[in-house]
Amino acid sequence: MFADKEVDVANVWLFRGTHRIRGRKRIIHQYNTDLEFLRFGRIILEEGGSLELDSQDEEIGFICLNGEGAIQVEDKVYPLKKYDALYLPIEKHCRVFSNGRFDLAECAAPSSKRYPVQVVRFEEVLKDPDLVKKAGFEPYARDLHTLIGEKNVQASRILAGVTFSKEGNWTSWPPHDHSEAKEEIYLYIDMPHPNFGIHLNYTDYKNMEMVVPVWEGDAVAIKKGYHYNVATPGTTLGFLWMMAAIQEEKDRVFAKVTVQPEFDGRFKLF
Repeated sequence: MFADKEVDVANVWLFRGTHRIRGRKRIIHQYNTDLEFLRFGRIILEEGGSLELDSQDEEIGFICLNGEGAIQVEDKVYPLKKYDALYLPIEKHCRVFSNGRFDLAECAAPSSKRYPVQVVRFEEVLKDPDLVKKAGFEPYARDLHTLIGEKNVQASRILAGVTFSKEGNWTSWPPHDHSEAKEEIYLYIDMPHPNFGIHLNYTDYKNMEMVVPVWEGDAVAIKKGYHYNVATPGTTLGFLWMMAAIQEEKDRVFAKVTVQPEFDGRFKLF
């Protein structure tokens, strides 16, 4: 089956081909990983249609990955297109619908706090220097876009954004870890065949737990460990990063990271 767990090692899990699901599926959660807070799902309406859901005790960030559609919350309808995002607070009902293909990522986490529904337009993100950064330098240069961040969206735990590498470059370099404050999931996107990358994750530099090829639609759940990735020569690598703070609000800080000591001070992370 698509989106099933393929690799399960200490602190990190790999799920293949999440882009092949249809309808709605909660893919990564507290029952098939050791993640305590962060959950990931995907909604794909291939030929239009609709579905309804309740957020219950979770705050949910919906990020449009492809196509166009809308989310209705109470009597308001919010159209979404590529890389637009919507924040749905706890205890809310919504309807997701479209007339054609509509592909949404769900970034969710439990929350004890209530915030308003909020919409983020990618075209507005591109105009905001606080939300768009050219991070690193060749050969680890990438464009980083914050969609659901501490500066533009009120939330309890979740953070999300998209990162795109330069051709053949490393991203998320230098190796870093933020497990004291946040859990994370990488969803690999916008990598048409034959593009692929390599994802690395470890707590022991000399005995790496995960060094695997990743393709379009693959997702990596990270509980702990230094992590980064690299695009193959002549291709680019893209991913949606999703995080959940361990302590509500207090740990919801994107830049709170620990760089691997061997590389600390030698490279610019952001």
